[in-house]
Amino acid sequence: MRNSKALLLSYACACACALGLLACGGGANASRNGEGGGSSSGGSNPLGGSGSAGSLSTSGTSGAGGASVAGASFAGTAGSVATAGSAGTAGTVGVSTAGAAAGGAAGAGGSGGLAGPAGAGGPAAGAGGAPAPLPPLKITCDTASIEFTPVLVAAESFYSGTASVGAGGIPTLLSDSTVDLGSNAETQSLRQSVTYPNLRIIFTVTETFYRIVASRSAGVTTLADLKGKSIATIPNTSAAYYVDKMLRTVSLTDKDVTIRSGTAETLPTLLANGTVAAVTLWEPSPQVAMDRIGSDAIEFQDRSVYREIVSLHSTTEKLANPEKRRGIVAFVRALMQAQQQFRDEPAKAKARVTKALNIDAALLDKVWHNEQWLGTLVPDIRDVLVEEEVWVAAQTGRTPRTREQLAPLVDDSIMKEALAAP
Repeated sequence: MRNSKALLLSYACACACALGLLACGGGANASRNGEGGGSSSGGSNPLGGSGSAGSLSTSGTSGAGGASVAGASFAGTAGSVATAGSAGTAGTVGVSTAGAAAGGAAGAGGSGGLAGPAGAGGPAAGAGGAPAPLPPLKITCDTASIEFTPVLVAAESFYSGTASVGAGGIPTLLSDSTVDLGSNAETQSLRQSVTYPNLRIIFTVTETFYRIVASRSAGVTTLADLKGKSIATIPNTSAAYYVDKMLRTVSLTDKDVTIRSGTAETLPTLLANGTVAAVTLWEPSPQVAMDRIGSDAIEFQDRSVYREIVSLHSTTEKLANPEKRRGIVAFVRALMQAQQQFRDEPAKAKARVTKALNIDAALLDKVWHNEQWLGTLVPDIRDVLVEEEVWVAAQTGRTPRTREQLAPLVDDSIMKEALAAP
């Protein structure tokens, strides 16, 4: 096929030369980027000598041995008649000997010829035409929460490499060098980054709207009625921060109430037996508490005050490793796909969540509206960190960091690479 085409082209060019449409001549002419045309000496043949590159370049040279659909394309040899190549046809996948096809360079002209435009680049491919496999990734999360489930779905259904998801969150990411990614809320990002300044927030997994569920029989009919009463939550978490934020809307702080410690499992019981007047935590614990006390329950929620931002994290060391970074970028793209499923196909997503958490489907339906998956790194993440840093620092008796000091904690380059990838 390649030889018959060359003969047709040679014939066409010979006619053009005879009619004076193209310049014909001799002289040495080397390939620009390819492995191509050898030199040929001028002879009586008007189409040039016996250069190994072929008599006429119909495409620009491909980088490092790339090839066009019609076959290997090199610069015209010495003495070639030439327009030196019209625009090259895009290289086909898998023929690049260097493992990644580059855009074809303009064909080099024979004597008197005109340089042709660059050929279109072939798609990148590894040896043998297949892309290199993605590296295995190890990810740790709070595997008891709804918020981690997009990570699980991304790992199981959308990442083309191998990704394992286990418990531990960012504390495990930071203490175990075999872990590549970890997810937790921004409160933990702030706490852990003091000791580990190499921690980086790279993407938003889930946003959750919290609520306080209180008991009317405990004397609570307004948010201000919580003054002097007990509220159960988990201290030093985003839920405890939410309590403080909500109380401030009625000129109270967490110092005006008694914070009782509990767990996702024990909070509903503490409210139901009257040990506390109110509870708050991530879902579905508040809904379980509300169901336990029925019509006695009253809910306080203000979405403009706060939402928990669960982020995907890595470390500067992992992000600086080219192979790991390639996998992390691909995983963020997989996470975007998983989040789209959560938005567009909620029935399918809910089935995955109920299985992962072993919770009742009807319970999940009740709390689903308090979760959102937007498929991005939320643009106000730095503002949230700066404001919340004041509260986190107060919990441990240290000086809050400034915006400039907190800025490196967020790295949006992975998201940008994931969005730019084909």
